Amino acid sequence: MNAAWLPEGMGTQAKYDAVAGILSEIGAEVEALGEVLCRDEGFAARHMRELQAIDMIAQKQRALAAILSAGLCEQEMSKITIDSLRNRFCGFLDEETEVYAIEDADPKDAGYVSFWGD
Repeated sequence: MNAAWLPEGMGTQAKYDAVAGILSEIGAEVEALGEVLCRDEGFAARHMRELQAIDMIAQKQRALAAILSAGLCEQEMSKITIDSLRNRFCGFLDEETEVYAIEDADPKDAGYVSFWGD
Protein backbone atom coordinates (compact mmCIF):
# COMPACT_ATOMS: atom_id res chain seq x y z
CA MET A 1 0.00 0.00 0.00
CA ASN A 2 1.43 3.35 -0.99
CA ALA A 3 0.74 6.01 1.61
CA ALA A 4 2.43 8.90 -0.22
CA TRP A 5 0.46 11.46 1.78
CA LEU A 6 2.19 10.34 5.00
CA PRO A 7 5.76 11.48 5.75
CA GLU A 8 8.52 8.86 5.47
CA GLY A 9 9.25 7.16 8.80
CA MET A 10 5.98 8.27 10.36
CA GLY A 11 5.13 5.98 13.29
CA THR A 12 2.04 3.80 13.44
CA GLN A 13 0.28 5.92 16.07
CA ALA A 14 0.96 9.08 14.08
CA LYS A 15 -0.68 7.42 11.09
CA TYR A 16 -3.68 6.44 13.21
CA ASP A 17 -3.88 10.01 14.51
CA ALA A 18 -3.78 11.41 10.97
CA VAL A 19 -6.62 9.14 9.83
CA ALA A 20 -8.57 9.84 13.03
CA GLY A 21 -8.23 13.57 12.38
CA ILE A 22 -9.63 13.17 8.89
CA LEU A 23 -12.52 11.05 10.18
CA SER A 24 -13.28 13.70 12.80
CA GLU A 25 -13.26 16.46 10.18
CA ILE A 26 -15.58 14.51 7.89
CA GLY A 27 -17.84 13.71 10.84
CA ALA A 28 -18.11 17.39 11.72
CA GLU A 29 -18.87 18.27 8.09
CA VAL A 30 -21.54 15.58 7.83
CA GLU A 31 -23.07 16.72 11.12
CA ALA A 32 -23.10 20.35 9.93
CA LEU A 33 -24.82 19.28 6.72
CA GLY A 34 -27.51 17.49 8.73
CA GLU A 35 -28.02 20.57 10.90
CA VAL A 36 -28.48 22.78 7.85
CA LEU A 37 -31.02 20.38 6.37
CA CYS A 38 -32.91 20.23 9.68
CA ARG A 39 -33.48 23.99 9.59
CA ASP A 40 -36.09 23.48 6.90
CA GLU A 41 -38.95 21.94 8.90
CA GLY A 42 -40.76 20.68 5.81
CA PHE A 43 -37.65 19.01 4.46
CA ALA A 44 -36.87 17.53 7.87
CA ALA A 45 -40.39 16.11 8.17
CA ARG A 46 -40.20 14.51 4.72
CA HIS A 47 -36.68 13.13 5.14
CA MET A 48 -36.41 12.09 8.78
CA ARG A 49 -34.92 8.67 7.99
CA GLU A 50 -32.27 10.20 5.75
CA LEU A 51 -31.40 12.79 8.41
CA GLN A 52 -31.09 10.01 10.98
CA ALA A 53 -28.76 8.21 8.57
CA ILE A 54 -26.62 11.34 8.30
CA ASP A 55 -26.44 11.49 12.10
CA MET A 56 -25.48 7.81 12.30
CA ILE A 57 -22.68 8.34 9.78
CA ALA A 58 -21.26 11.16 11.92
CA GLN A 59 -21.53 9.02 15.08
CA LYS A 60 -19.71 6.12 13.44
CA GLN A 61 -16.96 8.42 12.23
CA ARG A 62 -16.47 9.83 15.73
CA ALA A 63 -16.33 6.31 17.21
CA LEU A 64 -13.77 5.16 14.63
CA ALA A 65 -11.69 8.30 15.20
CA ALA A 66 -11.64 7.61 18.96
CA ILE A 67 -10.55 4.01 18.40
CA LEU A 68 -7.75 5.05 16.05
CA SER A 69 -6.59 7.85 18.35
CA ALA A 70 -6.34 5.29 21.15
CA GLY A 71 -4.11 3.09 18.99
CA LEU A 72 -6.83 0.50 18.36
CA CYS A 73 -6.78 -0.41 22.04
CA GLU A 74 -9.27 -2.91 23.39
CA GLN A 75 -10.48 -0.59 26.13
CA GLU A 76 -11.63 1.99 23.58
CA MET A 77 -13.21 -0.72 21.41
CA SER A 78 -15.17 -1.99 24.41
CA LYS A 79 -16.73 1.47 24.86
CA ILE A 80 -18.37 1.55 21.42
CA THR A 81 -22.06 2.38 21.85
CA ILE A 82 -23.16 1.85 18.24
CA ASP A 83 -24.19 -1.79 17.94
CA SER A 84 -23.28 -2.18 14.27
CA LEU A 85 -19.70 -1.06 14.99
CA ARG A 86 -19.51 -2.83 18.33
CA ASN A 87 -20.40 -6.16 16.71
CA ARG A 88 -17.62 -5.75 14.15
CA PHE A 89 -15.00 -5.05 16.81
CA CYS A 90 -16.04 -7.78 19.29
CA GLY A 91 -13.81 -10.32 17.53
CA PHE A 92 -10.76 -8.17 18.30
CA LEU A 93 -11.37 -8.14 22.05
CA ASP A 94 -9.73 -10.64 24.36
CA GLU A 95 -12.22 -12.73 26.33
CA GLU A 96 -10.95 -11.10 29.53
CA THR A 97 -11.55 -7.53 28.30
CA GLU A 98 -14.25 -5.85 30.33
CA VAL A 99 -17.06 -4.68 28.08
CA TYR A 100 -18.75 -1.56 29.38
CA ALA A 101 -22.50 -1.47 29.85
CA ILE A 102 -24.33 0.57 27.24
CA GLU A 103 -27.12 2.56 28.80
CA ASP A 104 -28.14 4.88 25.98
CA ALA A 105 -27.72 2.59 22.99
CA ASP A 106 -30.64 2.21 20.62
CA PRO A 107 -31.64 -1.48 20.63
CA LYS A 108 -32.81 -1.11 17.03
CA ASP A 109 -29.38 0.07 15.81
CA ALA A 110 -28.42 -2.33 13.07
CA GLY A 111 -26.40 0.25 11.18
CA TYR A 112 -26.99 1.44 7.66
CA VAL A 113 -29.50 -1.29 6.83
CA SER A 114 -31.88 -0.09 9.53
CA PHE A 115 -32.43 3.14 7.64
CA TRP A 116 -33.00 1.71 4.20
CA GLY A 117 -34.47 -1.74 4.81
CA ASP A 118 -38.21 -2.32 5.00
